Amino acid sequence: MNSRKLICHPGEESASRHVSALGTVTTHSVTLPAGSILLSAVSTVMNSIGGDSGVVVLDGAHLGPFNYVMPDQSQDGLHAAWYSDTHTCDRAQLRNATAIIGKRDGQCWLHCHALWDAEGHSSDLASSHNSNQKSGHKNGHKNGMGHLLPDQVTITDNVEATLYEFNGGSFNVELDTETAFPIFHVQGSLKSGNAFIAKVNPHEDIATTIEQLITEAGFSSARVFGIGSLIGTQFENDSPMLCPISEVLIGSDAKWKNQTLTLPMHCVDIDGNLFSGNVRNGDAPVLVTFELLVIEI
Repeated sequence: MNSRKLICHPGEESASRHVSALGTVTTHSVTLPAGSILLSAVSTVMNSIGGDSGVVVLDGAHLGPFNYVMPDQSQDGLHAAWYSDTHTCDRAQLRNATAIIGKRDGQCWLHCHALWDAEGHSSDLASSHNSNQKSGHKNGHKNGMGHLLPDQVTITDNVEATLYEFNGGSFNVELDTETAFPIFHVQGSLKSGNAFIAKVNPHEDIATTIEQLITEAGFSSARVFGIGSLIGTQFENDSPMLCPISEVLIGSDAKWKNQTLTLPMHCVDIDGNLFSGNVRNGDAPVLVTFELLVIEI
């Protein structure tokens, strides 16, 4: 795939196609209280532990109501892609959800992608098989996936979540000159550590880049967390996602072991089609950005 024939961003490509920061991760079991707004709840936790950046895993959380957007074509003549209108789901349980924690204008901010089932419905997306289904905004929220708006998400029941606090570098929102999106950028780094965060730039293959970053860090085995967007993707044993505009979420079993990367991915395209499977190396170029946390195990 020549992704540059499909997607052309307005700015010049930076010389460095990914930026990473080495540091240390501390794992916390946290409770996000019922009735709170997701962003406020995570901000309170981060203030209490003194952290700036990290990842919180929200698998199993009950939410509602919450607002979200989908990937979409851009209508402004500038951006290569954009977001849909805002959709609302009354109540759902998250199957998989990852929120990248960082700062925007000096305050806590989240970039969160989630896959969910609406209350009273079930989806088979947890299986390893490809799921070419319609997302919730097309079918009354039976199931769905999208980019949660963190200051517009209400937590329905207490959420027992795992938060990975990262120290040694940070995610900070800045205007990206290549894509013209305000997105997380990586700053700082330590000389050693048990984890790294990274931002991967457009057109870079996400699987190849993760392998390269892990090898450079010297990790023999690791867990991989991350969210972003892809210009289509090919899966090892499932039907491909052909749409060049998407939002994606790395699955919960992503790992590096025995010099092999296993990279399950959930994806939604602009038509609300849902896909999942293990990403094939060399066939998943980044659309706008991809943010990662990789932890040595």
